Amino acid sequence: MNLDEIENWQGLYRELAQVVGPEVTKTLCAYYGGSQVNFPKRLWDPQREALTIQREWVAGTSVSQLARQHNYSSRTIRRILAKFSA
Repeated sequence: MNLDEIENWQGLYRELAQVVGPEVTKTLCAYYGGSQVNFPKRLWDPQREALTIQREWVAGTSVSQLARQHNYSSRTIRRILAKFSA
């Protein structure tokens, strides 16, 4: 059995290799192997995104436009903006 053949890897690593390639998968396995890693759904840091939303709103972007751009509901955008008014 050849350990470098992706079909011999565990399912998670086979899937990861399809996304990032086998060499990166091996590196991640060596670095994080044995750890549990959680990937947040959103890439942006929440505080930095809130500041960006606030700046865009001050510059004239509407709440509905902000909601579409940032993939939030209008209610969530208003909640984020309200923290700057407090």
